[in-house]
Amino acid sequence: MRLLPKVMREPISLGYLLARASDTLADTEGLDAALRVDMLDGFGEVLDGADPSGWLQRLADEVMPRQRHDGEKALLANMERIFDWFHSMKPEEGTSVKLGKESDAGTMASRQHAAILELMKHILKGQRLDIERFELQQGFRFTLDAELEEYCYLVAGCVGEFWTEVGTISLPEFSRVDPSRLKSWGVNYGKGLQLINILRDLPADLKLGRCYLPGADPSDPDALMAESARWRALARHYLNEGQAYSKSLGLRRARAATSLPGLIGERTLDLMDLAQWDQLAMGVKVSRRDVYRSVWESFFV
Repeated sequence: MRLLPKVMREPISLGYLLARASDTLADTEGLDAALRVDMLDGFGEVLDGADPSGWLQRLADEVMPRQRHDGEKALLANMERIFDWFHSMKPEEGTSVKLGKESDAGTMASRQHAAILELMKHILKGQRLDIERFELQQGFRFTLDAELEEYCYLVAGCVGEFWTEVGTISLPEFSRVDPSRLKSWGVNYGKGLQLINILRDLPADLKLGRCYLPGADPSDPDALMAESARWRALARHYLNEGQAYSKSLGLRRARAATSLPGLIGERTLDLMDLAQWDQLAMGVKVSRRDVYRSVWESFFV
């Protein structure tokens, strides 16, 4: 986000904070699943304009005492300010429209606000489904590829749409590619990055009773690795679309910020292609050196 042009940085950063906060709620250990679903629903209601006081009180009383990560606890402690920031982007009803540059800035902020709201509706739905399927149901498993694709869209593909929307709102010449094609590339880019997360965390998720690979036998590592290879190939294809997306952008800072996750993702896939099941279970992670190399390479996309 630090690489982004300034005009994109604020809405992208705000969207990230909101998504990170909802993800923290969804994943806080020790919290009853039904409570987490209820808090996610309330999160969406506050974004839609509901009075946040009751939700914030429940956050302080029922969620934050269970949160062990200092950074995530600090994020949750600042939710009132984050909500205020979000709502400040939308003009109040009845506000007269000014002429000139102030009006342009207000229109841009309002459109960015709408883009963030749309993003969060998708993400909250995906997080809610994840809890309902794997914690409130017994023995849930994905059976169709389309189900996994839909989940990847809800929690990450929609971020590609959001990135595209913010870019086209904020920059007159964001990309030389037609917005509809760009949005399609962005969706697949996000889905590819989410597939990498799922495939990298496969052994850890299985220990929690979660198997995201459709139709795979969770007790058969060989079958899981074969399915993983199939989905890794699709993830590479999606990352290629992400790099096409990046190369189409007009500003170098936008290109660098957009291409960086994909460059790191490609290196992660390279490591997973070489890993056996035991190595995958120990954790696959790109080295700090390779992260720095990816940052450098992102400026030359």
